[in-house]
Amino acid sequence: MDLASDSSAILGTLWIYPVGAIFLMLSALIPPIPSTTVFVALGAVAGLDGGPKALLLVAAMMAGALAGDLATYWLTKLFGHTKWGSTRGPRRQRAVDAGTRRLQERPFMFMLTSRFIPLGRLSSNVAATVAGFSLRSFAAYSLISALVWSLYSVGVGIATRFWPGISTQTAVIVAIVASIILGWLLGKVSTWALDGKHSKQAPAVEL
Repeated sequence: MDLASDSSAILGTLWIYPVGAIFLMLSALIPPIPSTTVFVALGAVAGLDGGPKALLLVAAMMAGALAGDLATYWLTKLFGHTKWGSTRGPRRQRAVDAGTRRLQERPFMFMLTSRFIPLGRLSSNVAATVAGFSLRSFAAYSLISALVWSLYSVGVGIATRFWPGISTQTAVIVAIVASIILGWLLGKVSTWALDGKHSKQAPAVEL
């Protein structure tokens, strides 16, 4: 039984793109909602008979990422970052402080790598507001980060299909696992690179 052919009616419909974008938008506000893994899995069947189109997946992911980032930015502006539970307790306050510092020192690197870390996207968006980033600057960083993140997520899924002797079902599973491991490694490396002399600061992703 082949996953791509069995699911072609669903995966081939145009609704897969706006629905995926909505998932990604909501994941900016509610981190437990899956984001990267959804598009990694879709990337694993992109281009197959009845499967989604890779370029449209990238576009949908970018649109959802940008919309979610802007929603977080404006909600934080309107209600303050304490509404997200960011400053309830010294540990979480240190996380916000560390995120704000990282954003001020290396804004693009922080916003980009935070996409691959659990809770990192929410953290960077809240920190951008706390740091006083203008909407124009924030949107520019968000758009570039969304492009790289989208290409990475869909690309990881597509790459697994070229492994010899691997079925479509296995490719989807391998793609999701690989993206999680790579994201974890990237998070460790980026935290080390961003912190430097501040290495003992609380991680910014712990909201």
